[in-house]
Amino acid sequence: MIQYVIIALVGFLSIFAMCMFLFIKEGTKGIKQKPYKTKSGITHTAEKSRTKYIV
Repeated sequence: MIQYVIIALVGFLSIFAMCMFLFIKEGTKGIKQKPYKTKSGITHTAEKSRTKYIV
């Protein structure tokens, strides 16, 4: 009986995790979707708070 409860719990958690990957937006690592221009006219795509760059 307990094995059915464990299998149901694991099945529910796996389906929940798959739905999270499909429907929840993941982190953007500080990168904006639309580029923006500063007062000096330079176009940026990353937020100013992001100091470590992705290589």
